[in-house]
Amino acid sequence: MNRIAVVDSSPLISLMYLGLASELPAFFDRVLVPRAVHREVNKKGRFRYRLKKLYESGFYRKCTVGDLTNVQLLRDKLDEGEAEALIQAQEMAVAYFIGDEKKAREIGTIFHLKCVGTVRLLGRLNREGRAEEPRTLVRKLRRSLQFRVSDQVVKEAIEMAAEPI
Repeated sequence: MNRIAVVDSSPLISLMYLGLASELPAFFDRVLVPRAVHREVNKKGRFRYRLKKLYESGFYRKCTVGDLTNVQLLRDKLDEGEAEALIQAQEMAVAYFIGDEKKAREIGTIFHLKCVGTVRLLGRLNREGRAEEPRTLVRKLRRSLQFRVSDQVVKEAIEMAAEPI
């Protein structure tokens, strides 16, 4: 079974900042990057070259949504990257959505996607010896990228790290 995920910009930027984006093959066979997510990441100049390097690995792949009408229907609830990621997941029968926004994850669950956030990925990577302690990493993200997550969500995500992704 192919374990393919589609990613939103916030987790992608966070993982690239921490130098952990290249660790996702531990959980997935491929990660798709929707066009809107690609554009958003490229706006942050320091990540443009990191993203290019991820594409060169062949693990991360650009993708384009076929049905822009469905994306527009989600735009009143979500930003463009999240909307494209969720519609892309449906179009390509992808099982996983990597995203942090609560509303996007709720919609992803309605779409029968397995939703995984940045902190859960950090917890799982730590558990497998691929990353340092998640709370330390979250502090770095909060300080440098204005990463917003409650301490309760961090606690719950770390507890869930015991479950395989």
